[in-house]
Amino acid sequence: MRKNKTLFVFATSFLTLSSCGGATSSSAMLSSGTDSTITSEVTSSLTSSSDSGSSSSAGSSSNSVSSTSPHSIDLDLPAAPTYNEPSIQFHYYRKDGIYKAWDMWLWQVGSDGAAFSFNGKDDWGVVASYPLSSWSDPVNSGLGFLIRKGGDSWTDKDCGGSDLFIDFSLYEKDAHGVYNVYLVSGDSNVYIDTAGHMKGKIKMATFATTSRIALLANLGITSYVLKIDGEVALTNDKVGNRIRVDVVLPNSTTVDFTKNYVLIVTLNNGDVLTANVSKTLLFGSTDFATQFHYDGDDLGAVYSVQETSFKVWSPLSSSISLRLYDNGTPASLGGSDTFTAYPMTKGDKGVFSLVVPGDLAGKYYTYVVSNGVYQDKECVDPYAKGCGVNGQRGMIVDFSKTNPTGWDDVSAIAIDRKALTVYETHVADVTSSATWTGLENNRKRFAGMAESGTTYSENGVSVKTGFDHIKELGVNAVQIIPVFDQANDELHPSFNWGYNPLNYNCLEGSYSSDPKDGYARIKEFKALVQAYHDAGINIIMDVVYNHVAGATGSNFDILMPGYYFRYTDAGALSNGSGCGNETASDHSMMRKFIKDSVSFWSKEYKLGGFRFDLMGLHDITTMNEVTSAAKAINPSIAIYGEPWTGGTTTLKEAEQAKQVNGNSFVGYGQFNDQMRDGLIKGGLSGDKDLGWVTNTTSSIETLDANRILNGVKGTTFSGSVTIADPDKTTNYVTCHDNYTLADRIAATKTAVSSDAATVAKMNVLANSVVFTSEGTSFMLAGEEMLRSKGGSKNSYNASYEVNTLNYSNKIAHPEIFTNYQRLIALKQGLSGLHLAASEAAALTPSFNSTRTLLKYDLPDSSSGKTYSVYHANGAYDSSATLDLTGATLYWSTLERNAKELSATTTLSPYETLIVYK
Repeated sequence: MRKNKTLFVFATSFLTLSSCGGATSSSAMLSSGTDSTITSEVTSSLTSSSDSGSSSSAGSSSNSVSSTSPHSIDLDLPAAPTYNEPSIQFHYYRKDGIYKAWDMWLWQVGSDGAAFSFNGKDDWGVVASYPLSSWSDPVNSGLGFLIRKGGDSWTDKDCGGSDLFIDFSLYEKDAHGVYNVYLVSGDSNVYIDTAGHMKGKIKMATFATTSRIALLANLGITSYVLKIDGEVALTNDKVGNRIRVDVVLPNSTTVDFTKNYVLIVTLNNGDVLTANVSKTLLFGSTDFATQFHYDGDDLGAVYSVQETSFKVWSPLSSSISLRLYDNGTPASLGGSDTFTAYPMTKGDKGVFSLVVPGDLAGKYYTYVVSNGVYQDKECVDPYAKGCGVNGQRGMIVDFSKTNPTGWDDVSAIAIDRKALTVYETHVADVTSSATWTGLENNRKRFAGMAESGTTYSENGVSVKTGFDHIKELGVNAVQIIPVFDQANDELHPSFNWGYNPLNYNCLEGSYSSDPKDGYARIKEFKALVQAYHDAGINIIMDVVYNHVAGATGSNFDILMPGYYFRYTDAGALSNGSGCGNETASDHSMMRKFIKDSVSFWSKEYKLGGFRFDLMGLHDITTMNEVTSAAKAINPSIAIYGEPWTGGTTTLKEAEQAKQVNGNSFVGYGQFNDQMRDGLIKGGLSGDKDLGWVTNTTSSIETLDANRILNGVKGTTFSGSVTIADPDKTTNYVTCHDNYTLADRIAATKTAVSSDAATVAKMNVLANSVVFTSEGTSFMLAGEEMLRSKGGSKNSYNASYEVNTLNYSNKIAHPEIFTNYQRLIALKQGLSGLHLAASEAAALTPSFNSTRTLLKYDLPDSSSGKTYSVYHANGAYDSSATLDLTGATLYWSTLERNAKELSATTTLSPYETLIVYK
């Protein structure tokens, strides 16, 4: 899901970068599973065992591009504009002269992208000319681009179709301060002049197996020298002008992971370039895991009153020292930078360790690391379980000091996941509105979310708000979007969804009463968990192990450069998250970290479940093992996630924990976006697309009907694959991503979508289906009172005011709230909504002939009764009758307890009727 769009680039000598702002990530795929599994560009270079490798296109410093000739242009454009400041001009040539539908998508690396029109022409073709001030710092950050057709519909892409980048160090400004870039349709090369010259660059230098290095340049390679730890190990001056070359380690040796390998390469234009050889393709290999995987359960700071043991895994580092601080706040933020340093000792499996005697509880610590990429670089321990302000220092925690009174009596409530009614919210949303009238110091904080006794009054009517509102609604699980430590300014917080992970095992300080006190956030979150537990509500934590806020310079990257993230075969960060990087769950120590982290949160904070962000980026083995570890702590723990990615990943599709692979999930489930799209056409559907709930004039398509019928039975399907298991299905229509339900309905811009009464009925109808279906039922906070975000489709970067829960809506729409209460109570109490897979498969939900009425029966084993559920959409013929002789009313969403049942019972459009016999 699209949230924080921050990108940091992997610090290697490679010049190919990845982008969060671009529409696509690199299409090159790799597998880091075994030495023998390599991909496209690497495979093409390894067709012989000779030192010089296979024959391939030599490339040259000039190209036939200079043969482009003047041609007609179908755009009426002036000469390219110039500016009184440095600028860039993209010169684009098409042989057919048809430019009208094409434009450029440009982004500064690390920022969002935007469309830029061609605004001039010259003898080459059309020109996109813009000052560099159009971006904040493109020269140092780099500039990514695509040439696309079709505007925001992205019907086609030119010049290779993949993300391309401008490394300004390869270009020289002309006399007018212009960087000129020349592009030819169908050609992925980026030229520096009209003669077709290119600056030389190493596109890839990576170990493809333990004995072979794949070397790729953009121009012909004439010679190279391989150095190992600074010593010349191999020289070849008879390469033969090839762009792809195998470099085979001398004397039948294999890679030494602890050494640095450097290639000095001469190209056919005379450029001499140096490239550090990457080992990233080998980090997932059996060879590496055998040598360095650490099974111990003692990584991090293990505290006791007598001493604290520090252990950190960093096998390729030459030295690590511990810095011990009395203060968790840097001097720049009003604290102190005074520390005591202790050298650590490197031991088996690359684990550095140190034991410091004495009671260190409440002190803070960091590691200072040196290796082949970083020298004396300070970082926070990834296993740190407490943090100082802004997560800049880890904290040594005595957790016995953090427990509220009665904490020993708290445990996650055992709830059948098919009886779960999950309410998704953000900590701040619950209390940021002026209609929440609790203690001001608790606003937007853990304490506020757990504060009882708050009400709001308007026109003589009072309603419960905040915590009491959630209790009154009756849900049995609250999913809080991320509360782990984020890359935020905790002293001056602004609204943020929290999908920018910094320290996974620490809590976010901006939600605490004192971000400078590492204990405060722990105590206050535990108090929240306890309060909800006492109200019969489990807390489910939204976790984002699939990417970090920034890969380069992160604690993972400093301690083990290139290991914890996935890369393309060109050495760029794989960007399956859409946020600049993705973690390598398939690497054994990243898998271990996720398992250890989830186990820690489960045990220490007594959580009832986890929702995995972009779960498709995790491999199935990891998710199965994580679930098994969590269930060893809490057998009824609920784990589910988004069975998709946010972009193209280098993880093999068969290994991805995505929807199509759902039958391989063991003990965890997934969001059923098929049900959602059948009901409201959410997600990536066009705003005007109509689902069954929003369609008021015609019968829905067979696909959408099947999506709903399957969803009612707790079944998810993806293409030809059916996952018929309610324990693996989370049904929903809205979540924090995309529109609220009311805003989604309004966005269709139909005749009824602007009618408040009809929007309210559609709102209830959509979730009536969700809450009367098998599997876990999930809702976005505020749908029970017709929440709106002012039409915002993706409010991650909006304000507190846009995202807040406005309790005046509860006064305005009391009937909606009552409907949700009754539906939630039924979902939790009716055994016929908690069916196992075999029982759910026997259900026979069906539509009438016009697909305007959905009907099914649910057995209730506890009472021996059968409940019949009827849902009518806006196109339903209200003159039709139902014979409900002898039935007893449970609920009507339009008439509530006043519905009369008879042999000629009628339903109104948008009505859900539930009866039993």
